[in-house]
Amino acid sequence: MMALTAAGAALGSSMAAVAAGAGSVASCALGAGPAAAAGAASAGSVGLAVSGVAVNAGLGAAAGAAGTAGAGLAASGAAGTASSALAATGAGVGAGAWGADAGLALVEAAAGVALLVALAVPLSAYLVNVMEGRRTAAARVLGPVERAAFRLVRVSPDDAMDWRRFLVAALALTLIGAAALMALLMGQGALPLNPEGVAGLPLATAFNVAVSFATNTDWQAVAGESSLSYLSQMAGLAVQNFVSPAIGIAVAFALMRGLTGAGGSAVGNLFADVIRAILYLLLPLALIGALVGVAEGTPQTLEGYQTVQLVEPVAVDADGNVVDADDPAAVEEVTSAVVPLGPQASQVSIKQLGTNGGGFNGANSASALENPTPLTNALQCLAILLIPLTLVLCLGRMANDRRQGRALMAAVLVLLAVAVAAIVLAEAQATPQLAQGGAVYLGGEGQSAGNMEGKETRIGVGASAVWAAFTTAASNGSVNATMEGLTPGGALVPLTLMGLGEVVGGGAGTGLVGLLGFAVLTVFIASLMVGRTPEYLGKKIGPVEMRMAVLTVVSPALVILAGAAALCLLPGGAAAVGERGAAGFSELLYGAVSAGANNGSAMGGLDANATVVNVVLGLEMLAGRLLPMAAALALAGSLAARESVSAGAGTLSTASPLFVFLLLVIIVLVGALTLLPALALGPAAELLAAY
Repeated sequence: MMALTAAGAALGSSMAAVAAGAGSVASCALGAGPAAAAGAASAGSVGLAVSGVAVNAGLGAAAGAAGTAGAGLAASGAAGTASSALAATGAGVGAGAWGADAGLALVEAAAGVALLVALAVPLSAYLVNVMEGRRTAAARVLGPVERAAFRLVRVSPDDAMDWRRFLVAALALTLIGAAALMALLMGQGALPLNPEGVAGLPLATAFNVAVSFATNTDWQAVAGESSLSYLSQMAGLAVQNFVSPAIGIAVAFALMRGLTGAGGSAVGNLFADVIRAILYLLLPLALIGALVGVAEGTPQTLEGYQTVQLVEPVAVDADGNVVDADDPAAVEEVTSAVVPLGPQASQVSIKQLGTNGGGFNGANSASALENPTPLTNALQCLAILLIPLTLVLCLGRMANDRRQGRALMAAVLVLLAVAVAAIVLAEAQATPQLAQGGAVYLGGEGQSAGNMEGKETRIGVGASAVWAAFTTAASNGSVNATMEGLTPGGALVPLTLMGLGEVVGGGAGTGLVGLLGFAVLTVFIASLMVGRTPEYLGKKIGPVEMRMAVLTVVSPALVILAGAAALCLLPGGAAAVGERGAAGFSELLYGAVSAGANNGSAMGGLDANATVVNVVLGLEMLAGRLLPMAAALALAGSLAARESVSAGAGTLSTASPLFVFLLLVIIVLVGALTLLPALALGPAAELLAAY
């Protein structure tokens, strides 16, 4: 297992090295166009905000590229359920500046979903062949590397594990990876590849960051460009950005094997699955993404940070706010800024593809370094959901009945369509409180219409809202605008998506696991209502399977509520929020939900680096990752031991519209029953106060 961790480190570092140097000059191509650096949370990010400099930033609407990319698919009818619903909603939005902007964003989102579904169809066939060890065209090139990796870690892909061995291996790989990353973060000050001379992280912070990246959460208690060395970014965070999604994919395939197997105890080999997922899926896609990022202007270099002169000086007031240089409140003029460089492109591509979300910079994808152009904004947003949607279709191929994958996909896309429409409309309309009786202009003349608080002017309201829905539907958590700046109605959407267990795509592998848990629960309830023995994909569902399915579905919510309660009750937790009342509780609740759901996004008002927050959320991230994983593997083992049976005359069809409807009802009911009271005390109370 240590050898596998080392092999992962070599893969991550080699990827960074492949792209290194190609973008070292691109990072210095500074344009003069000002851009609002929303969400800047570190020295480097603040420097960019002060300077108003956008690195190679396209000042056009970032969402335009997304619409162009998928327009043909939407027109040809490939958009599917969600795309059709979003396009219809966009076409039906009322007239006016905010209506036009919201309608455009919805149509572009529909086109993007259509493109994702179109890509997921062939990619699911490829991924199933790879994970099942079948011959593929890629094996001609990567086969020798795969076999060398097997020899390095002394693994035989034919050594099938039962669910207990699989679970022990997954736990060991996760915890060993977290321990190794924690040691690296604490000792980075004495290690090489540290041109800015950053010190090692304190114990609590290192624990939180290490657990965060090892559990695919990527919650960032500190800003990477000001607190982490290049070595920590490349050999630490980037490695876990490959290993943690690969573990999730392996667990998803173990559960699918249990559901579709013909009897026995084997669910696969974790180490073989992890190696194949990294080598054949994550690494090639991430390399392509990194090269695109470098071409668009994202830095990829080992050179130190650079100081640049501003085209137009600015100033700061006594409170540290950026003001015009001639503003009477100015106390200090700023004529230069520090531009953080480093191996950013290789980190950004895998953070999106692996549903990791942790950025090289504190401002994440709101930074003009990580997300410099409309093209990168569109591609990164789409990359968030590519692998989760692909895995949903993998179920149908594993079951030799592609209707099963389509049924689950339909449920996912319906929920996604509702979420995207809700948040786009909420942000486009803003609130009367924000408008201040007309004193604040919310129209579309010279700007994106709606709530521009915390948004990048070059990205706008619509593209920011769609990203917020995608990143919380998946277990990603990256942002191109601040979550703190969302309207109360807009903030309800990410909280709800995460509170449902992130089954609307979800994390790489873990999203499908949660969705299958809901599917088993739906089959059980529906079958008992008509007096039939519950069956799913030819496997009878008994008491053991039900207990494990319920634990898979409910454990994230229980972890979330326990974490929120701890933060509320502990003195340091209450002190970590920036506001009081419903707004302060929303900040605290969002942090607990994000950690328990392994998402990683946060509202800016929470002091993420407070000791109590580091410890509580670190433990919450571990429990939120490992408890559902253990339950899912136990479910896989129990199902694998059952023989397949033929469907009877009264067996509920799990590929029918009725099943999709029942599945949606169960998902919404479980989510509402667990988190509705907490949501009522936070964002719902804020929403009522805003009108």
